Amino acid sequence: ISDLGGEILVAERTDPGWIFLYPSASGILVERGSPLSHSAIVAREMGKPIVVNIPHLTSRIKSGDEVEMDGGRGTVRLITL
Repeated sequence: ISDLGGEILVAERTDPGWIFLYPSASGILVERGSPLSHSAIVAREMGKPIVVNIPHLTSRIKSGDEVEMDGGRGTVRLITL
């Protein structure tokens, strides 16, 4: 995948190699990490909302699920239909 088409990127962890996906993402959610991680800092520099250190994120959210996130508050909500 090289273009997320505005979707929210959800990952267990990231590393600097993931940065090329950030411009095409509308937001980033990461299960492991800290607000001072490289990925979090770069996301903020790009103006992308990011929430990190979300316990059990990848076991709760699956590809195709709809989520609402607020990077400023650090909140994530799974939208059920």
